[in-house]
Amino acid sequence: MRLETQRPINNRRGLALVLAVLSSLILPAALQAAEAPAVSLAWNANPESSVTGYKVYFGTQSGVYDNVADVGKVTQTSLPALTMGSTYFMAVSAYNSSGQESPKSAEFKVTATTPVPPIDTTFAITPGSGSASQGKLQWKYLKSEQASLDRFAVYSSEDLVTWTESARLASTAATNSDSQYLYFDYAPSITKQKMFFKVAPRNAFGETN
Repeated sequence: MRLETQRPINNRRGLALVLAVLSSLILPAALQAAEAPAVSLAWNANPESSVTGYKVYFGTQSGVYDNVADVGKVTQTSLPALTMGSTYFMAVSAYNSSGQESPKSAEFKVTATTPVPPIDTTFAITPGSGSASQGKLQWKYLKSEQASLDRFAVYSSEDLVTWTESARLASTAATNSDSQYLYFDYAPSITKQKMFFKVAPRNAFGETN
C-alpha cells in the first residue's frame, strides 16, 4: 500500500529525493482516534558516491522538526507510531563522511487518517444465459478527497459474515468525473445465487468500511 508524493528537488549537492509513506497494515475506521499502524518513509538514493548516510526529520509543525533520526546509508526507515488524526511534516537530508549535510528535501505532509467512504454505491444485475449473470458495481467519490486515497478494495460475501477481497481498483481508475465527483464501476464475477458486495477505500493508514 502506498501513499506518495512526487516532489523531487535539486539542491547544491545534487540531492534529489522523492518521499513516500508506506504501510502494509490495515486499520479499521473505528480506530481512527487511536494509534496508527507502523509507517515507514522511503526515498530515492542520492546518486553522489560521497554520500554515507541520511537523516530523517519529522514533527507536527511545518519546518519545525522535533525528531531527527540518523538512519545510515539506507533509503527506507520505520517511523514511530503516529497518532490517527494528527498531521505530520517530514524531510530528508544526505551527508558525507566529513559530516557535511545537504539541505533538506522538499517537505512531505501527511495526515494520519483513513479515507472517507464512497458515495451512492449501487449494483445492477443483467441476467445471462444459463446460470451466469452479469452485474456492475458503481460508486462515486469526492474529488476533494482523492489525494488521501490509495485504492479501493471490493469485497464479496455469501452470508454478510465472511467477506473476501475480490478486487482492487486504483484511485485513478475512474470511468467518468464531473466538477465534484469521480465515478467508478466494477463488474464482479457472480458465481452464486446470492452474493453481497461492498467497496472500501484504502490508504497507507487503513481502510474505511
